[in-house]
Amino acid sequence: MTDRIVLRVGTRGSDLALWQTGWISERLRAAHPSLEIERIIIKTHGDTARDQPFDENWPVGGFVGAIEQALSAERIDLAVHSYKDLQTAVTPGLTIAAIPRREVAHDILVTRDPVDLDALPAGFRIGTSSPRRIAQLERLGNVIIVAIRGNVPTRIAKINQAGLDGVVLAAAGVKRLGLVVPHAIELPPDRFVPAPAQGALAVQTREEGSTAELVRVLDHGPTRRAVEAERSFLRAVGAGCHTPVGALATVDGTAIRLHAQLFSDDRRRCAEGIETGDDCAAVGRRLAERLMRELGERGASDGASAHNGVDEGGDAA
Repeated sequence: MTDRIVLRVGTRGSDLALWQTGWISERLRAAHPSLEIERIIIKTHGDTARDQPFDENWPVGGFVGAIEQALSAERIDLAVHSYKDLQTAVTPGLTIAAIPRREVAHDILVTRDPVDLDALPAGFRIGTSSPRRIAQLERLGNVIIVAIRGNVPTRIAKINQAGLDGVVLAAAGVKRLGLVVPHAIELPPDRFVPAPAQGALAVQTREEGSTAELVRVLDHGPTRRAVEAERSFLRAVGAGCHTPVGALATVDGTAIRLHAQLFSDDRRRCAEGIETGDDCAAVGRRLAERLMRELGERGASDGASAHNGVDEGGDAA
């Protein structure tokens, strides 16, 4: 008789986080029939500090720190994160054992009524707290940004509750939850470059032990390379969570194409560009250095970057 293997998986308690954890668990059980998974819900700073803005006072790892602590302390065996929630600094002793195939990466504008993206009515009220999304939307003109937070269903509900005309969400979260929205406009990623790692999941384990080997069956090589290029850019920029930045990589064989937008902190200026190559880290660094020169910004020094990884509400995939 085959011995049962029990793995404790840590997750936040939002609908999307639970869906993502269930999706990973199903695939792990399919790959390892003797596997038994115990789900453990963990509250993070982001779950309890619902009114705190995403500014320079937001703690690094605000949506993942408590889960990483539980993993390091061996209270859980693996964790499932929306990858874009993870800070860029690697947590000692932990590793991203698998990055499954990515869901769609682009954003969508969910609206109360049908509208034309390039002809929005004057005073169109859009809910978002993401510095990146705010900077991108302000380029449309005639929009009013209303700060909102919350998980995916909560933000959609605020269209009616807060008298908004629309909200911006990651398409991946809406798709994964199977939500029906009033009206949705796909925001073209060449104009509205998504957050680094948007749409990707990170399965995190301890470096030591057998769990990482069990999990690696879920890893998708092209997605890992794309995400590594995007996060290399983010790390090289050395920005805080209040800095508007987007990056999206595509992979064709060994070739990487990285497109990024970097806004000044006041959102008045934007540097944008594309870099290609076959080394994920080098492509990200080169593009970051070029865009920072255009903006006249300084990046991280001595590898000290620890970007908070927050783009909206820690629940947008």
